[in-house]
Amino acid sequence: MAKRKKGSKVQKRAKLRRGNSAKRGKSRKVAKTAKRTVAKAKPKPAPVKKATRKVKQPVAPAVETVAVEVIEQPAPGVITVTEVEETEIRKAS
Repeated sequence: MAKRKKGSKVQKRAKLRRGNSAKRGKSRKVAKTAKRTVAKAKPKPAPVKKATRKVKQPVAPAVETVAVEVIEQPAPGVITVTEVEETEIRKAS
């Protein structure tokens, strides 16, 4: 690009300003164009149907029952019977 000539430093007479012709440098802003919908060459792919998630069946808690019966004969004619029953419920994990 060609360089601008430097003006002389001697004081010049004031010139009449004419509109915007004296201004220099600022570039014009380009107006934004409105977007137009253009027909596309290939159609959009059909939406894929997602598989439904399986719901887990609630697991029943494990119930364990233990019954113990002890029959003892510490002496002749004496019988001792001991019964113990225990129930344990384990939480489902």
